[in-house]
Amino acid sequence: MDKQKIVLILVIMGIVALIGVVYSYHSAVPAGKSQLTDMAGRSVIVPSEINKTFSLAGSSTVILYMLAPDKMLGWDSRNESENQYVPTKYQNLPVLGGGKNANYESILSQNPDVIFMGHGGDNDTINNIQDKFGGIPVVDVEGDNNLTNIVSAIQFMGKTLGDEEQSTKLVNFYNKVLNQVNSTVATIPDSEKKTVYYAKGDDGLTTFAPGSPQTELINICGGKNVVQSPVQSGGMGVSIELVLQWNPDVIITGDSVFYNSVYSNSLWQNVNAVKNKQVYLVPQSPFSWFENPPGANTIIGIAWTAKVLYPDKFKNMDLKNLTEEFYSDFYHYNLTDTETSNILNYSRLTD
Repeated sequence: MDKQKIVLILVIMGIVALIGVVYSYHSAVPAGKSQLTDMAGRSVIVPSEINKTFSLAGSSTVILYMLAPDKMLGWDSRNESENQYVPTKYQNLPVLGGGKNANYESILSQNPDVIFMGHGGDNDTINNIQDKFGGIPVVDVEGDNNLTNIVSAIQFMGKTLGDEEQSTKLVNFYNKVLNQVNSTVATIPDSEKKTVYYAKGDDGLTTFAPGSPQTELINICGGKNVVQSPVQSGGMGVSIELVLQWNPDVIITGDSVFYNSVYSNSLWQNVNAVKNKQVYLVPQSPFSWFENPPGANTIIGIAWTAKVLYPDKFKNMDLKNLTEEFYSDFYHYNLTDTETSNILNYSRLTD
């Protein structure tokens, strides 16, 4: 056989092999399905059009509600007090559990197209959850509970859901508020920055280490977390003696029991924030503006926290309009003027 024939045969064999590879690649993804790489780096095949979905983590549930509430099959957790400022049809969605409390049978009975798992961590954990859901794809979302990294989580979920226009709108709102706060905070000398204590629990003696997602807003808005701890993140109990030693300029709390008692509690009377009436209650409905969960719900909290810490420097930030825009566009609820005032007055902050 001459050389030309050998070369021709080899070329033909190469083309056939290439066609086989291409065919194999395309045939691996069934019709009506798409292949994506989730935020844990896993290759997942999902329906090309997603109409029914569920999230196992509070922070990713919030993003799901903001982007595509009509695709939600239920809540991971919910209580009646959180229904304020939520349209009735979404209030009535079932609570199916999340995390360790997930009710797998109930979730499976809803026949979701895809399951979102927020900040799943290692692939073994995610794959274990996948095993529980059988053929329903589980997609991991990272950064959903971290305000400084949340843009990628919002964009990923928007793309996966086919709701990129809404995810872009949310990212634009986030950037608008963050850029305004950043530009002002950059002008505040370190020596003039307010010290802040975040109080949890009825007695106010639970808090978070400075590196925790739950206290990100303090740093973003130019405050200094007074907590000094060898632990970089996570919750911890502290003593009133430590709080007195730290002596914060401002106290922020999400607990109404503590807030309603702190000014009359003799243990707290010598703390500067209490003496100067600088204790603020975080708005909670329908989701906390500060944490619990930490995530996209705290985007509006950037503006609120900035005004709490530096009211004079942010006097031109229109919190009333920002609140109404945020609730309308992302909580799907149009606030009345009275409702907006109630939200801001609840926190002892008026715009």
